[in-house]
Amino acid sequence: MFRALPIVLTLTAAIGTTAAAETKRDRCVVDRSSPGAPPLNRFVFRELDDLKPGGAITVRGIYFTGANKPAPFHGSAIMASDGSVRLGLFVHSSAEQQNDFTISGVTDADFAGTVKFDNDGDFVANGTLNLELVNCSTITVP
Repeated sequence: MFRALPIVLTLTAAIGTTAAAETKRDRCVVDRSSPGAPPLNRFVFRELDDLKPGGAITVRGIYFTGANKPAPFHGSAIMASDGSVRLGLFVHSSAEQQNDFTISGVTDADFAGTVKFDNDGDFVANGTLNLELVNCSTITVP
């Protein structure tokens, strides 16, 4: 009887690890010049943890424009008690594009909403992006 205990504990731990891994998911948002237009900017968030009111998560993923030059991004997101999300990203795009830039803004739980970007490093917004949720299967990462 006691010989079965290590096996049961091992299986319980394995099932718990699998369940935790299954909660991670990808999320994709795009910015368009007008409704229905092709995306100008694409953000593919990878392996996101669940975000709950009062919680914070680390975010990371891939950014690219229509030029199809992928760049990594990282940042964090927090959810307020009303369900709105504060999102902050640093995009490392200077390897093949013009410059690195930051993004910050208030979005919904899917990271859709209007965010501001700073592309000259002075910590003052240079413009906005209107992010909308899209199905990740519609995006081909270069």
